[in-house]
Amino acid sequence: MIVELDVFSGRPAPRWRLDDAAERELVALHRRLATLAEPPEAPPGLGYRGFVYHLEGSEWRAWRGTVASAGRVLADPTRAVERLLLAALPADYADLRPRLGQEIDQGG
Repeated sequence: MIVELDVFSGRPAPRWRLDDAAERELVALHRRLATLAEPPEAPPGLGYRGFVYHLEGSEWRAWRGTVASAGRVLADPTRAVERLLLAALPADYADLRPRLGQEIDQGG
């Protein structure tokens, strides 16, 4: 599974392939999330906009405690999906990890 970090940083969006263990963990976590009735907040034009990945034929965005695709929104109040994908961020992008971790921890 390919994951993209949607962040405006003046360079191409980081993309990487999850290893098998992380992919299994993401799929299991994703399936445990409860459905929400309300639409997610729209990401800002600049800055951190979440993680994007494809699962079950849909593109999903994990951002600010929701995991959303066209027509479906899942609740992730602990931001477990974002934390998992941040932990899987390759070493090539390690310079982004502290700032993203702080943003996820602060709920921003």
